[in-house]
Amino acid sequence: MASSSTSNDDYGLSAYHAIQSQLEQWGESSPSVSSSRRSRGERTPVRDSLVTPAASRRRSPIMDKTPRDTSTPGALGTPSSGIRSENDSTMMMMDEEEEDFPPARFNGGVETPLPRREEKEQDTHKSNGSLVDSHDGDEEEDDTPRNFDGVDSYQSYRDAVFAYFHSREQISNLSGSMLSLRGDASSLMQIDDGDGERPASSQEDETALGQADIKFFDTLAAICFSQCSDQDNSDDCRNEGNFWDLLASLRSRGLPSLFYCVNGETPPDLTLKDDPKTMLDSSPAEVLAACLETTSDDSPSSLPLERLNAALEWIQACHARKWETMLAHDYQGNEDPLLPPPRRRTMWPSTLEALKRGNPPSKQFHPDAPLLSKLRPSSPTNVALHPSDETDDARLLRACLILIQSGRHDQAIQLTKECGQPWRAIGWTGGEPLDEKGNGNHTRRLWKRQCRVIAEKLTRLCHGEEEKRLHSSVAYEAAILALLSDNIECALDNSVFSTWEDAVHAILSAERGIIEEDVLRCHNDARVEACGEGSFPYRGMEREDCDDVPMGFDGDLDGALQRLDSSSVERVREASGDPYRTGMRSFLVGREALKNCIEELSDLALKLDDEMHASFLRFVVHLVLYVDTVLPEFAFQLTVPDTVATDGSVSLCEVLLLKYTAHLSSKRERWAYVPLYTSLLSNENILATFSDFLVHVHSDRERQLMLRQVRELFPVGLDRYVLRNVVREMIQCDDEKWRREAGEDLPPAGISASDARMMRSILWLCYYPEHRPDALVCANILLRRFLLTSKDNDQYSKSYLVAAKFFIEQVLPRDILETAGLQAQEKNDDIAGSIPLQLVQNLQAEFLSINHFLQAHTNYVHFNDVISKTSPCHQSESKFPKGSTTYENEIAHKLERNAFRQKKTGLCKIVIEYSSKVSQALIGVLTIGGGWLVDQSLNRPEGKEDKSAEAEARSEEMKEIRSKYVSVAIFMLHEVLNKTAMWMEQVVYDTVDQFGSSAPDMLLSLFCTFDESSSRSTDRATTNKLLTTSRAAPAYWHKRALSLSSIVANDGHMLHDALSENDIKRFLALMADSQVGYNQCSKADTLFDVCLVPNA
Repeated sequence: MASSSTSNDDYGLSAYHAIQSQLEQWGESSPSVSSSRRSRGERTPVRDSLVTPAASRRRSPIMDKTPRDTSTPGALGTPSSGIRSENDSTMMMMDEEEEDFPPARFNGGVETPLPRREEKEQDTHKSNGSLVDSHDGDEEEDDTPRNFDGVDSYQSYRDAVFAYFHSREQISNLSGSMLSLRGDASSLMQIDDGDGERPASSQEDETALGQADIKFFDTLAAICFSQCSDQDNSDDCRNEGNFWDLLASLRSRGLPSLFYCVNGETPPDLTLKDDPKTMLDSSPAEVLAACLETTSDDSPSSLPLERLNAALEWIQACHARKWETMLAHDYQGNEDPLLPPPRRRTMWPSTLEALKRGNPPSKQFHPDAPLLSKLRPSSPTNVALHPSDETDDARLLRACLILIQSGRHDQAIQLTKECGQPWRAIGWTGGEPLDEKGNGNHTRRLWKRQCRVIAEKLTRLCHGEEEKRLHSSVAYEAAILALLSDNIECALDNSVFSTWEDAVHAILSAERGIIEEDVLRCHNDARVEACGEGSFPYRGMEREDCDDVPMGFDGDLDGALQRLDSSSVERVREASGDPYRTGMRSFLVGREALKNCIEELSDLALKLDDEMHASFLRFVVHLVLYVDTVLPEFAFQLTVPDTVATDGSVSLCEVLLLKYTAHLSSKRERWAYVPLYTSLLSNENILATFSDFLVHVHSDRERQLMLRQVRELFPVGLDRYVLRNVVREMIQCDDEKWRREAGEDLPPAGISASDARMMRSILWLCYYPEHRPDALVCANILLRRFLLTSKDNDQYSKSYLVAAKFFIEQVLPRDILETAGLQAQEKNDDIAGSIPLQLVQNLQAEFLSINHFLQAHTNYVHFNDVISKTSPCHQSESKFPKGSTTYENEIAHKLERNAFRQKKTGLCKIVIEYSSKVSQALIGVLTIGGGWLVDQSLNRPEGKEDKSAEAEARSEEMKEIRSKYVSVAIFMLHEVLNKTAMWMEQVVYDTVDQFGSSAPDMLLSLFCTFDESSSRSTDRATTNKLLTTSRAAPAYWHKRALSLSSIVANDGHMLHDALSENDIKRFLALMADSQVGYNQCSKADTLFDVCLVPNA
């Protein structure tokens, strides 16, 4: 008799540690990423006849993927700009660890980032916290599950996708195959029947690809399980994790096991590895192992049996995770702990104590006897259990049930022994078949029959019991006996099996048990028939006396799982409508159900737009992406929902990826994951989708991050097309639709917000040298836009063309012309769409023409500012002392004249300096080689013209700008020269007005100061010449103004073609005025005589 419990009993804690120590023997810390199927998959090759590399259908690269310069952004220096984002230094997602995404590229199928080894060795700027660790091909990968706690699930999914395609690319590279990773479905779906031997290298590739698939599923499952306790939708996370774990389990048996008869094949019959009728000398245990266990790849079992074993392992792993979760919360303030409390060591201690207190000592109560008061009302032990004992029994049996569902039958047996109920342990071990040593139950069939009978009676006792956290002990015992006896009807009628997973386990376990019984019955029947040849039936199995043996479906999971619909538990029936469980059931069933389910899940994901269902969209995207990767022709058969408007050429995977990338783009904290998923689209959708996305990226660090990923993920040269679209769209944006976006700084003073955004857009093309020719193209487009949209009424003010000036001086790199020319000279013909050298030279001339004009206008503004603030007239300071003599007066008068002349000389130097500077700049604009802003591409030979829409628009814009600004430059130049001449005339008038007859000598002396000939002759001819050669003489500037007629008339400058009729009339009138001024000021007689005449 077992001793009674004491108050110091600590069994509960010791049992807790005992269970934990046994759990550690599972081999991995988390069953979600490790189970027996994983280890078996590592020891033996994966029988995968469906993986046949074939050419990709998803994308044709724009050009060959040749190695290119992948230097970090800023190889030419970070673009110098006066416009910077205020969030550049505070973007939380752009820290050092997030900034460096591992690079990668794929030549076919899905294109994803793959780091080149030389880059990994040379790039010292890579962060140690890279999202995905890269491994060399000959390095052994670490299968230790990653810990995803505290990691953004979107980042984890992104890393898993990258690692998966990285692994597949490594396998493809190591095998030396020139084919892509995507297989031909016509050969994919031909299941290997073992008639022929495939090359060892092919089998190795299939094994490696299978392991990569399994690791991908395991990673996704681990991500989901890590999010269960951190999110409100923990049930969805758990169900999704179970889904990925199911795919991993089925995939471990080969790709045909995962995609079961999806092309309409007839499901194969369940066959055994060996015939039990020929194993007369083997024990039942040996027969079961030989016929059903997957211990070797030499003679594989039939596919239905393999799938049944895989499905059973998966559902056991689901319950194992449930056990671990409950065990982790045991004795931690849990109101319903998993294990019985520490007081429990013997059976029903509280009831025993009550009986001892209420009965005479002569009546003994055997504590190990079962109390079945309801079944045996006449029993001498017809007593009711104490409530605490009933609760402890229910918890014990619940724990044992979960252990049995987890496939840990031995641990359940051990737990009952430790809890003082060894009779339960004996009663539950009757299912062990006989082995060669005589161990096991030779009456196994009779034991199962009795278990079914007891299970049915106990089920009737607890029938109608409502669902609750802790059921009665009778209900749990009925559930355990139903599982042990393969009594699926009792199991589905028991409210203990309250979850979908409980019901699925009961069904799969029963199917496996029924198959075992059929094998043993067949083996025993063969021994009965051969009894005359020395083989005899085992004791207790001489006759067939079990007519009530449950009937199974011979491995047909479709028929078996239909029993879910007949469950008496409403929660089980309702759970069948859960999309994740629907997906699990469809993969278990296979065939047409799988295609229909994927289409239904996709339709649902495309309809849900709120953030709450974003995780479901992510789930469906990764599912269809995997299907599209391994079975592209099957994925092509998936129809796009009618709610999505397409032209019929877009696949379901493409539609889902577009939806998912749009979702990622809507959240700034998820922008870092957009490039990878966009790279999986077709080239056309990459251009459209990613271009629209980059338009809204404004932070410099974000741009560098995006561009680096674009260059690594997209086909070589596609980044160029993307950036062209981005910059052009931002330049052509509508001002009325502008609004400030995330990461965008306020515009500088004097610059409109829309202009500032357009200027920043050019920086997209300034990070890498090979983009500089395109940067020059777009810079000229923007400059032409600024010139065309400027207002005419303020062309002489400081604010005129301020945006264009700021753009060149503060935003564009200083070496844009030089670098663009060097890149064009390299003539990289491997990259399609590169700009030829001749066009770059034409663009350089265009840029210089505009820049020269803007500089000349800046000088013009400065000149106007100077001449308006520098007066040509000033009062002479008298030097005559009082009471001075005649001699002293002469000296004083001479000093006064010298001081006056010196001051005039200083003023003239200032005006002459600015006037010469601006006039030379404007003359340079008007006399530029080939004509100012003349499109040189028009001079190409016939047949070589650029007839693109952009080229024609450029030519028209240049013509419009010429017609608008050539006259402006001409009139500005004449204004400068005329103003200078008039200012010099005022100097003459002021001098004559104050000094009278002494003025001519003073002025000639002043003129000589600015005459390069420095002639001091006083004859009339020399004096008249001085009036036209000295820069301080008015006639000099009138003469220069007249020289404008020669510049305009020169056909080589192509100026008169840009002048309108009104411009020509105005110009001729100005020339006439300049001629009059020149005639008046070019001779000393007329100049000084007019000055000496009063009121002249």
